[in-house]
Amino acid sequence: MSVIELNEKIKPSVVKYSLSQGVRVAMTYLKELYPQEGPQVLYERLRFKSNPSLSFAKSELSKIEFIETAQGKNVELTLNFMGLFGASSPLPSHYCEMVLDSVHEDSVLKDFLNLFNHHIQKMIYPIWEKQRYYIQYQSGLEDKFSKYMLSFLGLYNETKVKNSKLNFTKLLPYIGILSMRQKSAGTLVSILRHYLDHDDLEIVQCIQMNEKIPSWQYSSLGDGNCSLGSNALLGKSVKTKGSKFQILLNNVSFEDCYAYSLHGNIMGELQELMDLALNEPLEHELCLEIKKEEVKPYALSQHHLGINCFLGSVNEDVKIILSH
Repeated sequence: MSVIELNEKIKPSVVKYSLSQGVRVAMTYLKELYPQEGPQVLYERLRFKSNPSLSFAKSELSKIEFIETAQGKNVELTLNFMGLFGASSPLPSHYCEMVLDSVHEDSVLKDFLNLFNHHIQKMIYPIWEKQRYYIQYQSGLEDKFSKYMLSFLGLYNETKVKNSKLNFTKLLPYIGILSMRQKSAGTLVSILRHYLDHDDLEIVQCIQMNEKIPSWQYSSLGDGNCSLGSNALLGKSVKTKGSKFQILLNNVSFEDCYAYSLHGNIMGELQELMDLALNEPLEHELCLEIKKEEVKPYALSQHHLGINCFLGSVNEDVKIILSH
């Protein structure tokens, strides 16, 4: 696309743009012209100028113009604010009038002052962009702010992120919660619902399990750990409900059975997520509830034994428990 075509295309909308919008529009066109160049290199192709007019400015931008130079196509953005001359100039009005009068004769004075205007106005957009994460964000969490956010979880190291199975983009909204030491069941439910894209999910607390007794706590008659009601225990394990919970996924589709199995891709992510989220030494298990209408009849080579293989007819909803 030629410079003339670009200018004709962008001219009708210039007065509707704010400075940030105008910069982003110009950067979009430059990216199409120079797809191999990065954002910083493309930003150097922008030239900022001030509008010498003393009339009331109806927008932040007066003009966006593509120009042809020896280095290729650049963009000149004429601003109506924060300049050494023009309606918003901090200088006495007779200086601005001097610049305005010189425009009709030659543009030497205006061009000279625009050298300073460019370096002042060039800093506005980066300052604006710094406070807006949705502008800085780059796919793959390559931007600096995303890396700073990951550092709250001890994951600033790129090697850890690349070797992980987790989708950290989904975890960004919950980084503050994940960095907390204590997490309630409601907090875990919120994180898991968002990460797994499954709304019908709940945490079942106080699941009974057998806890192995360490050998040094065994009861030894007449020797130690034999006080009734205090530290005497029979056997090598004890039943407890304080160390295990269940992640219950209701209304799971039949196709998801394989994805949540040990051979699927979600199970590894879920296990890594729970290791990251839990600071307490708690065990957990995953329970999939499948409606009886979702169960498909067994067919050779299409089902996996022990995962989604059902023999005979199913008359009620099925619960599959996967222990970790």
